[in-house]
Amino acid sequence: MLRRLSLFVFLVVGVVIGLGAFGHGHAAQRVHAAIDQFPIDPVIAATLYIVWYFVSGCMILFGATIIWAWFRLRAGDVSSLFVAYLIGAFYVVTGVGGMIYRHGDLFWAFFIVLGGLLLVSSFALRSGNAPITQAERGARVTGA
Repeated sequence: MLRRLSLFVFLVVGVVIGLGAFGHGHAAQRVHAAIDQFPIDPVIAATLYIVWYFVSGCMILFGATIIWAWFRLRAGDVSSLFVAYLIGAFYVVTGVGGMIYRHGDLFWAFFIVLGGLLLVSSFALRSGNAPITQAERGARVTGA
């Protein structure tokens, strides 16, 4: 039961992070509205938007990586968990740093929650099934 719940949480976190990229990218309109009224160097403004969309791309990549790891976990291969540990820790650290820097802005708590859920579900899954190699999978299918 714990494995099934952990797999579900793991997948949901991956989907939320991946889909969050579209909301993040769409929010660039609000960034334009906020900063276009100020005399900002065009190079700096353009760089801000490049970085903004780069972060959206990273979110898609993180979500896709988590979903890929989920498929590996379902097959019994726990070797992909290291990537989930990194993404989860990165989200927790970003959330804590954001809350400190923004003086308690609760928006950053969402990062802590996503990263924390990913870490907790990952640690629960690490002692699951032993990794399955392609040869072992073939032997199971053929009954050899």
